[in-house]
Amino acid sequence: MASIEKIQINNFKSHKKFITDLSNDPQQIVVYGENGVGKTNLIEALSFFSNSKGLRGDNIEKVITNHDQAINTNIKINILSNHQKYNLSLSIKEKESKLQKILYLDDKKASLIKIKEIISFIWLTPYMDKIMYEGQSIKRKFLDKMIAQNNKIFNNQIIDYQKNVSERIQVLRSSKDEKWLNIIETKISENMLEIFKTRRSYSVILNDIIKKNLEDFRLIEIIYNNVNFNFTEDKNTLLQLFKEKLKTNRDIDEISKRTSFSINTDEVIIFDSKKKLNSEFCSTGEQKACLLTIILANCWKLKNENKDFILLLDEATSHIDEGNFSKLINEIEKFKTQIWYTGTSKKLFQVIENKAFFIHLQ
Repeated sequence: MASIEKIQINNFKSHKKFITDLSNDPQQIVVYGENGVGKTNLIEALSFFSNSKGLRGDNIEKVITNHDQAINTNIKINILSNHQKYNLSLSIKEKESKLQKILYLDDKKASLIKIKEIISFIWLTPYMDKIMYEGQSIKRKFLDKMIAQNNKIFNNQIIDYQKNVSERIQVLRSSKDEKWLNIIETKISENMLEIFKTRRSYSVILNDIIKKNLEDFRLIEIIYNNVNFNFTEDKNTLLQLFKEKLKTNRDIDEISKRTSFSINTDEVIIFDSKKKLNSEFCSTGEQKACLLTIILANCWKLKNENKDFILLLDEATSHIDEGNFSKLINEIEKFKTQIWYTGTSKKLFQVIENKAFFIHLQ
């Protein structure tokens, strides 16, 4: 079980100073209070140990609050993960008129990748509801981030792909060196094939988990589709097809300054198995339920791989009706890890009143 044993926050958004001792090792923590008291800010502070922009996607300038004249924002947590204790901290300071964000692991500078090898924070927030209805781009990015979170190879493939795509555009707009373009487009094709392959393998795993473990929730199927190719073709055939498409589109890509045939040509369909319908055509409540299923399936995947994580559920009851909230509680208790909830009232969490640790913000 992964758990935070102590948290200390200084000058982070609405929190000038916040300290809580959780050494009694509670599995469920409820942060409650009226709107605007800093509930989401509290769990957002934790999310920065898994994502460089946190659960809101904020830039560093939005994170700090000038409670004092000097900028000195820091977040410190004592954490138990994989049966070992670690001290994690994040510091934001101003140096030469620029803000610097530095992560530490046991008082030594560390990369985000290194920290994510120890612990991951998985979250669900009302802000994420738009994933289900705002188009393909946000769905792809959401699932790609979910895959990359604990898949270094996929993460590196995305980085290499972006670098190669950028270089190809530069060559198209300058020398148009045929030999060099062929080399770059071969690299891009290889990147694309691995990314397409990993996406589909990941969806198969999650779909299997949903069928086996989440029958009490919204049954869905994650489907990747691409009108440009048939993924049942062999590797060499696909690579050749990708290279031909890139070559054919050179003139268009030079003018538009973007790659028209790319990893973004993948379409993601979240298929509601109950209604036999693309979730885009479901109600808002049904879409929220579909999103919850994806998050839970990802948690099961991490658990099955013996990877420690902590779950952050912002405004938890907004994603599920009161009658099914107890089902959610029962499901996430199976993960045997620490879960943080936020809500406007303690009454919303009566089902765990006798076993949760409550933090009242005012």
